[in-house]
Amino acid sequence: MSRSNRCAGLEVLAVLVFCLTLSAPALSQTSLETVRGIYQQYTPENFDDGGQISHYVWKNFASFFPQATIARTRPERSLPSSPDSALTSATVETESGLSHFGAYVEGNPFIDGVIVLAEGRILFESYPNMKAYDRHLGWSITKVVVSTALAALESQGRVNVDRAVSDYLPELVGSDWQEISLRDIVNMASGMDCLDSDGYQNTETCIYRYEESLGLTAAVNPEQSTLENLRSMRQHRPAGEKYEYVSADTFVTGLVIESITGQPLWLALQELIWDQIGAEADALMMISPAGMPASHGGLSARLRDLARFGEVFTADDALGVVSASHLADLASGRGVAFDAAQVAQLARRFNQDVPKKAAWQWDMIWDDGAMFKGGYSGQGIFVDPGRDIVAVWYGTSGTDGQSHQLLPLIRKLSKGYDINRSGQRVVE
Repeated sequence: MSRSNRCAGLEVLAVLVFCLTLSAPALSQTSLETVRGIYQQYTPENFDDGGQISHYVWKNFASFFPQATIARTRPERSLPSSPDSALTSATVETESGLSHFGAYVEGNPFIDGVIVLAEGRILFESYPNMKAYDRHLGWSITKVVVSTALAALESQGRVNVDRAVSDYLPELVGSDWQEISLRDIVNMASGMDCLDSDGYQNTETCIYRYEESLGLTAAVNPEQSTLENLRSMRQHRPAGEKYEYVSADTFVTGLVIESITGQPLWLALQELIWDQIGAEADALMMISPAGMPASHGGLSARLRDLARFGEVFTADDALGVVSASHLADLASGRGVAFDAAQVAQLARRFNQDVPKKAAWQWDMIWDDGAMFKGGYSGQGIFVDPGRDIVAVWYGTSGTDGQSHQLLPLIRKLSKGYDINRSGQRVVE
């Protein structure tokens, strides 16, 4: 019987907590013996299965995969700390019942760290299963860092996202990518038949072969370069017709950034993003043995630095990164509307508060301009420009797929977090 089945139906809280702990990934104190055991147990097949091995790998990705450095070369930008007890003690409805927000974060074994900013101040910060200095793998949060770098180039007049991608990448001439606009690609509406949902672990899928070409998963197919892999992909619907999650879209976006800047992606991100946000530490980007960046999911960074990145979308000056018109496009939800089936699926998660669109690699955009980008195994960044709120979190799923429910909680808290007549923030 699986661990999840053993826990099913038990109603005594103490037993439920015990059952959760059995499949929890977290290790607050990692012993020498445990660490050595993880390295001995690690394989390219099991590192992303969740649990203890994944939890260690997410925080020590450079020990397992080649990395390039996104250097911090400018002074650190301060993040003033103003802890808000009202936020910490706010009542939230979780998968296990009512709880205080702070207690939920501290007690959930699948949450590694959370930070919440409002008006540039840290209101809440907790590291239940990691250290503040850890560079944790953000998985697909990487995508919006890459898309923001493209937006920075657009604001500088160095790229026109309505042009065909082959105008910037001649190597894609003759492929199914050739006539697709860069806007459709960055909006995850390329129409390419390489959906992540086809299965990361299914060795016959396009997404597996793409990640395999980057050295991110076990090699089982004949060796093929990532560019050859891209050229072999086929389009299964017209571009711009539907939002579909295709990590290869992000990789192509990264190639365009490299083509325009003449730099490897990690150096372009350093110049366009990391130098501008006032990061406190270097970040890392996973690269393939051939030097290709895992631009769809390879960024490791401190939690505070991703919060600084989120302020690109809330600060009055956008930290000098992107144009006001780009921010206005995101705030208005200009992008790709979800179809009826996608809206219905989201309604089961958010009830009436359903995000309606996706754009610029953000997974969800609400009508009020709030945005979310998620990452594999429980990562997330939520930005609410209208309320000047940024929330970022790291996580590690359990071996049976268990995870946290931070996104709907953060969304509700953000909507209820407002300024009362005395000028103080309150949580409703």
